[in-house]
Amino acid sequence: MKKVRRRCKNPDCREWFNPAFQNQTWCSAECGTVIALAKREKDRQKSIQEAERRRREETQQEKRHTKIRKLALQPLSHFHKQAQSAFNEYIRTRDSGNPCISCGRNTGAKMNAGHYRTVGASKETRYDETNCHLQCEHCNSYLSGNIGEYKPRLITKIGQEAFDRLVGPHTLKKWTREELQELAAHYRQKTRELIKQRGEAA
Repeated sequence: MKKVRRRCKNPDCREWFNPAFQNQTWCSAECGTVIALAKREKDRQKSIQEAERRRREETQQEKRHTKIRKLALQPLSHFHKQAQSAFNEYIRTRDSGNPCISCGRNTGAKMNAGHYRTVGASKETRYDETNCHLQCEHCNSYLSGNIGEYKPRLITKIGQEAFDRLVGPHTLKKWTREELQELAAHYRQKTRELIKQRGEAA
């Protein structure tokens, strides 16, 4: 078999040589030592990097477990608060620029996400998008929702059929912590998408 000449793998040498066996990559014992030491150092660095990667993964996993344990200790109301906050932010974003659903004014004052059927009176519809609309601080906080003015404008906005469905009977859902976390994430995503769509349309 014809022997194939090779270049020495020692970067400081790179001389051509005839290997004595198939896997020989060095032209001399000195170059062989240099290559072996370089490989040993490379393997050592790789081992260190792998150990660091494992430590990072273990640390991240421990943080996740700690977060899960902390969340497990939180009352259900904590998760409802997070979900409600994300839901309300979506409503404010959805109705941004619209006048107050109750008084019909757009004074530039603080605007809230106002429920027609309040959370206290109807927990079943607290996350119903047809039940929550942009409302000025005055109507929402000082006039208890100004429901008398809210109703006709709500019917005009969503239609009589949707209104009848909203005020009709609903089954009370028993939310889990995981479901409420997913709901909060869902509305945060919807808000981001809405903001992105408006930015692209501008």
